[in-house]
Amino acid sequence: MLITKNIELLLKGKILLKEIEPESNKFRTWIEILLQDDLQPAYPMRTEPYAMLGHSKYQNTCNPDKARFKVRVASFLVSDIENDFDPSYDWVSDFQHINSTEELKDYLKKYNLNIEDFSDASFDDEYPL
Repeated sequence: MLITKNIELLLKGKILLKEIEPESNKFRTWIEILLQDDLQPAYPMRTEPYAMLGHSKYQNTCNPDKARFKVRVASFLVSDIENDFDPSYDWVSDFQHINSTEELKDYLKKYNLNIEDFSDASFDDEYPL
């Protein structure tokens, strides 16, 4: 299996985002991809639970052969985003569980996307969550 830059980010526990065409011009819509919770890599040093690890070079990664993901589509009202309101979860789907990298690629094909179309969520200032 080819490990691309974005697959590597996912294996390190990063969240990937891609804004897609919304169903209505009242919304902005994103696809969010991350590892399933039980596969999040452990930090190799003692840290408090939920400590922000940033871009540590010591961060572990998930084994690519065991990687499983969760994906959701999230839509938010443009007016809420423009007015800096708290985002409404009314149009955020439940996570769909995906059991392999190949399955993830197949899922993204439904949206005519490739994993490399996504970006690290820590660099996206517009996503409201």
